[in-house]
Amino acid sequence: MASSRSIRTILEKLEESLNIACEQLSEETPSRENAEFDKDVFWTNFSGAAKLVSHEATKFCLAFGKEPLPSAEECQILANKIEESCLALLTVFFSLPKSKGRTLHKEIRLYALYVLRAIKDLCTAAKNQSRRQLQNVGNVWEKCEAVENLPKDNRDAVLALCQEEHDMVQDASQELLDAYENEDEMPDLEFSLVTPRNGIRIPPVRTWTDSDRNVILPCSGLVKATKACIKKTLHAISERGDGNDERSISELDGIAEIVRSSSALVDDFVLSLYPPVNHSAVRHQASLVRTNSKDLLTYVGNSHFFSEADAAWIEFLRKAIDHNWVKINDMVLAD
Repeated sequence: MASSRSIRTILEKLEESLNIACEQLSEETPSRENAEFDKDVFWTNFSGAAKLVSHEATKFCLAFGKEPLPSAEECQILANKIEESCLALLTVFFSLPKSKGRTLHKEIRLYALYVLRAIKDLCTAAKNQSRRQLQNVGNVWEKCEAVENLPKDNRDAVLALCQEEHDMVQDASQELLDAYENEDEMPDLEFSLVTPRNGIRIPPVRTWTDSDRNVILPCSGLVKATKACIKKTLHAISERGDGNDERSISELDGIAEIVRSSSALVDDFVLSLYPPVNHSAVRHQASLVRTNSKDLLTYVGNSHFFSEADAAWIEFLRKAIDHNWVKINDMVLAD
């Protein structure tokens, strides 16, 4: 019994250490410049640290997955190895300067956080002698293997963000269109309990008035224009974006800040269009989406990856945004 209590104490201390590390990573970490930073060395070391975490997690799971359980001394050794591997991962992460890109830095920080949370879950399962240990160690393996899919520079990180935001805006656009086209076929369900793919919770009232239906069409057009802005920006960055020099990295982070808010604004906008529709709220949400999209176009036009060929689609989308906005505004004011 004394040995059992000692093992539990060791694992509780390991949990506490992992909790502290997770809290550190849950918030923006201070900027640490590293004049000797080498991208290739960083990724070699970071990938190696992730593999080490996976290796130590496997040893830990094997030790606690069968009888007899390890002794207190063996448990302490295993806990130390887990802690050392996690510390190695954190040490490499903290060598990444924010000057290499805030978007990249955030992506790697969150990755490290997910790995440490997975390790903490494994530790908790072992402490409680849970049968979920195999599932937990599988989660650690999955997280650690994902290191190979991480963006390797700020350009790749911003491209991944743009793709994610584009897909979420696409989902919101399609859901609105499906609801509009199939309104008469919608089943008699309690819609307040239904959560669509993008997380929007639809209100229980299910019918639109004629004026609602009229305003939905230009609203859908505005959402499609927003989606096109992100898609075109993604393509331009993919073709000519640079993730290496300081000015280009900063510009890409500026793009990311604008794009990152796009899906949330579109979600709020689409949500305001479900009945009962408050047209003033629709106008307000439409103005936010319009401003966000036009800001993106302006930023692209002043960025290092802008080319003369981009001027045509930027102007076209700017006119499409304004055209739909004028129609929305006029209809709301008329109502």
